[in-house]
Amino acid sequence: MEVKSRLSNSLPGPPSVTPMTALQTSRYEMKYLISESQASAIRRLVKTRLVPDEHSRGNAMGYRVRSLYLDSRNLKCYHETQCGNKNRFKLRIRFYHCDDSPVFLEVKRRVTDMIRKHRATVFRSAAEQLLRGASPSPTMLLKNSAHQREALREFCRLRDRLGAVGKVFVDYYRQAYESQGGNQYRVTFDRNVCGSDHLAGSGLTMPDRSVMTKIDGVVLEMKYLDRPAPWMLDLARRFGLKAQSVPKYIECVDVVTPTSYPTVGVNANG
Repeated sequence: MEVKSRLSNSLPGPPSVTPMTALQTSRYEMKYLISESQASAIRRLVKTRLVPDEHSRGNAMGYRVRSLYLDSRNLKCYHETQCGNKNRFKLRIRFYHCDDSPVFLEVKRRVTDMIRKHRATVFRSAAEQLLRGASPSPTMLLKNSAHQREALREFCRLRDRLGAVGKVFVDYYRQAYESQGGNQYRVTFDRNVCGSDHLAGSGLTMPDRSVMTKIDGVVLEMKYLDRPAPWMLDLARRFGLKAQSVPKYIECVDVVTPTSYPTVGVNANG
């Protein structure tokens, strides 16, 4: 089990606030696990079709993504993902900086083969209040719009339905590319996926050390709105890629505390 110090990582995160695009809100995706040599070759080809997203520009190594995943006492979300339930969701709080920058409350749903995401941008102090069970309030939002209020209410509704609390931090580095002047296509390369346990009452403060997951390679995701671009399918064929599930949350739970969580069925009460 490899333990990785967080203090040695100095790559910057992206800017704190980014509007949701249509691709972030609703999309399809193809996911692969590839080697570093494949990632290098594929990235060269992707760069002929897409441009670095606004967070990756000027940062060849990519940016750091941190998320705290919430789950029920019996890890209902974990088990539903493990069992391959086609209609499931995850609750997470995503942030890019360990300061007072705003953070993102996200509900990520899988509905058959489509991914739908609801995201509310809130003040960091508000996210920590919500972790302690606070009720949603428009004052928590960075921008008080109808869409943001609905995303906040949905996050809290599912939190309360599950009795969800912070479970595991998921931490990795991402290189991202997207369509120029649009949001039809997006390709990401994720590396060095680490996990760390969330300590009750610690808010969004991450431990100094994390555990490297057993993900052996680079997680490649090709995302699109309606149908994959022909060049995406050609790329997969050229490199002999086989789509597979690489759930970062599952991998992190398994290495952080592999024996401490109960193994119960997905129908268990949260």
